[in-house]
Parts: sequence; structure tokens; C-alpha cells
Amino acid sequence: MFALIADAFVWDELTFPSPSSHHSGIWWLLSSSFQLLAALAKLLYWRLFILRLVIRLLGAHRRGFGRCLVAFAAVNICAVVFSLYFCLLPLRLSRWRATASSTSSELYWLLLHAVLGHVVLANIVVHFLAGVLCSPGHVPPLSPLPPHLPRTMCARCLRPRPWRAHHCVVCGVCVLRMDHHCPWLNNCVGLRTHRHFFLFLAHLAIGIVYLYVAGFGDFVEHSSQVCQDGEHHRINCLVHTVLCAIYRVAALVFVFVMGLLLWHGRLIGRGETSVEYHQNRRLARALSKHHLIFRNPFDFGPRVNWFRFLGLQISTDARVVERRRSYGGIETFVKRFILYVLLPFNCPPFDSDGMEFETHEPDVEGALRDLMSLDRC
Repeated sequence: MFALIADAFVWDELTFPSPSSHHSGIWWLLSSSFQLLAALAKLLYWRLFILRLVIRLLGAHRRGFGRCLVAFAAVNICAVVFSLYFCLLPLRLSRWRATASSTSSELYWLLLHAVLGHVVLANIVVHFLAGVLCSPGHVPPLSPLPPHLPRTMCARCLRPRPWRAHHCVVCGVCVLRMDHHCPWLNNCVGLRTHRHFFLFLAHLAIGIVYLYVAGFGDFVEHSSQVCQDGEHHRINCLVHTVLCAIYRVAALVFVFVMGLLLWHGRLIGRGETSVEYHQNRRLARALSKHHLIFRNPFDFGPRVNWFRFLGLQISTDARVVERRRSYGGIETFVKRFILYVLLPFNCPPFDSDGMEFETHEPDVEGALRDLMSLDRC
């Protein structure tokens, strides 16, 4: 592979001798261009060959590859937590002891960081473990579906399945309200894991921002002090250098996590999954050719969609849009928000069984808006 790269991008006088006349210069240009294109073609061929080989190896061991990614993510989270306990916490304690006689503001900041940091850490760990260990909800393989439920047919399992269920190639089963298969969780993001997946990303982004705002300067200061103590602390210097690299990688992770949050937040507000997004786009394009408008039957508006997804509204609550009432009162709303969003408590999904889903029928105002948009087209 390296020889091919050298052949493609490195040459000398022996490979491409200098032209001696005008005619030989044209021939030299054509010859060198041909040799360069041939080297690039060989490089592309071997690159595609190795890429297909890697895909085949990973395809045969996808579950094992997912376990490696889960272990990698867990090790990085543990490394950051280790640095907080053994680097930042002693530094904060030493500052508090130094200023304890004059002011108590350092103690207040220390207690505030301890509470907020552990709340964010608990949310990250609990939602990560729930996303890895909890079942997303599978279609029962043996028990038949009730006859009154709408269904589709799985082309791989050759069995009926309810609405919004899709087949996962990696897991080999049909998942209820499937969004996608996450390799970092080694699990499907579905009916019972979608909320854990999103809240894990949200608290991970909050944790990275909190880490940089509250502790990165102290960490760099502490690591530089350790590295200046001499050869006696060479191992500590190496450990802190690795942890500094992890902190820098966290900035790239933040960009990736924010992209996922924005994408899935948009889908949640529209009441659809990642699989349904592509299906609905194809269906909308097909209907637009016949001057028809597609409406997602599971879209109840951004507010209702978010409340149901986060567990702020359950299936027994009154309909907000129809009755103009709050979701069980402001006290119930605040209680659910604290327990299910700010704290890592579990709540059942709004569609508890994943077999039957409530659909939204458009009202007169929505139909008129659709007609107006159709006239503008």
C-alpha cells in the first residue's frame, strides 16, 4: 500500500526523465500522465479491496465490533471521571483550605460543582447503561397479532408486524418503533431505548461543556505542575498527557454529539423516526407528482410530540390540544420534568406496548393550510 502511494505521488529523474526537445516534451507529458493515472488506479483498486475486506470482517462480527465500541466509550468516560477525582478535586480542596480563613466562596463553589457534576454524571452513566442493557422492544415471534391491529409484513422474517416496527439486520429481529441500530450502544434505538439514547446524548453534551467551563483550566494547570516536578513523576506526567488528549478529543465528540442531537430533535418534533423520515420523504415525493400532500399520521405537533417523548405526558392524561388544559397540572408537570428529564428515573413510553399507535386526524385549519400550500405550488 505504501509503495503504491509512493508510486502515485513521488517520482524522480529515473522514473520521469527530463525532456530533451519540444516533441519529446509532449511525449514526456503523456507518458508521465499515463504512469501517474496507472499508479492511482492501482491505489484505488487496493483501497477498495481492503475496504471490502474490512466490511466483510466487520459484517461477520458486527456484535463483537459493537461490544468493542461500547467498551471504548466506557473507558473514555471512566478516564474523564478518574481525572476529575484525582486531579481537579484535590486542587479544589487545596484552594478551599488556603482560602477557608478568609472567605467561604470557594466552599460554595466546591459544593455546587460536586452536586451538579454528580447529577450530570449519574444521568450519563444511567442512560448509557440503559441504552446498552435494556431491550428496545421486539415483535413477539410466536404469539399472533390481534386481528384489529394494522400491520405490515416483514420481508426478512416473513411474519406480520405492527405499525412502525422494522427489521434490524444486525440484531436479526423486528424492533418496535425502530429508529436505528446504534453501534456505540451495541443495541437498537427503539420503543424503550429511544428516550435513553437521546437523554444520554443531551447530558453528554452538557457534561462536555461543563467540563470545559468549570475544570479544563485547572486540569491543564495541575498537569503542567506534575510534569515540571522531574523524573520522579514521569508516569504521572504520561498519564496526564493522555488525559489531556482525551479532553481535546472531547471537543470533537461534542461536535458529533450536537449534530446527532439536532438531527434527532428535529425528528422528535415531527413525530417520526429515522427510518420513517426516509420512507415519508419517498412517499411525499410520489404524492407530489399527483398534486397530493402527505401528512405524517403520528405528528401531533412539536409540543405534544416532545411531551410524549420525554414522559411529561402519559396516555391517561387529558388531551391538551382539545381541552385546553395543562398536562395534569403544573405540579405534575414539574414533578415529571425533574424525575424523568433532570434525574435518571425511568418512565414507560407513551405507546407502552408498541403494538397500537394513536393517529392524528387533520382538522379544518390544517386542511386549509395544506390547500393554500398546494395552490402556491
